[in-house]
Amino acid sequence: MVRGVNTRWAWGGAAVVAAALGLAGCEAPRGDTGGRIDPSRTTAADERSPQANMPSLYEFGDRVAERLAADISSIPEIRDAPTRVVIELGGLNNKTRTSTQDFEQIQVRLRNRFANSDYIRNKAMVVDSTARMDQELDRIQGDTGGRDLLQENIDRRGAGRTDRYDPRQIFVLLGDFYESARGGTRRYYFEFRLTNLKTRSIVFSESYDLGQVMR
Repeated sequence: MVRGVNTRWAWGGAAVVAAALGLAGCEAPRGDTGGRIDPSRTTAADERSPQANMPSLYEFGDRVAERLAADISSIPEIRDAPTRVVIELGGLNNKTRTSTQDFEQIQVRLRNRFANSDYIRNKAMVVDSTARMDQELDRIQGDTGGRDLLQENIDRRGAGRTDRYDPRQIFVLLGDFYESARGGTRRYYFEFRLTNLKTRSIVFSESYDLGQVMR
């Protein structure tokens, strides 16, 4: 009798296991994400970090790009300019514990949005930094080929360098970032603005307030 009971249990257990395996076989296989996440999703690491939330920074950058694209035709200094104005990336004033590199990433993302917007390109020319492009010019064209130092200095003052523009036609995208901390609570103020290089007139400004609690 004992063997009979054990046999019934053995067959019953085998049936349960087979059914479980059958159900498992019906599920679609899940691929390994390799640690990848949705960049717009706040993770536990973000919540524990003393730095500003990156998804919030992305949201802020997207909002600045959308606002500027919508407003650029109504800014008199840009709308009424005789030629397309020039947009350059400017310095960042970081008064937070967040890495300046994070804000630089948002600024570069903004520039990419501007450069790929037909609406903005009709009114403005988005350019790279003079220092970087002068370096690229030297790399691509090679050395001075034995020219004397006087001629090389003349070249470096203008001729042979990458293009320079009238400061009145240049608008610089600047950023200021501030933080106040109270225990595990942090409050931020972020601002991007477009300022005329010559007149120092601010023609566009977008700000963003962010509050976070560390967990």
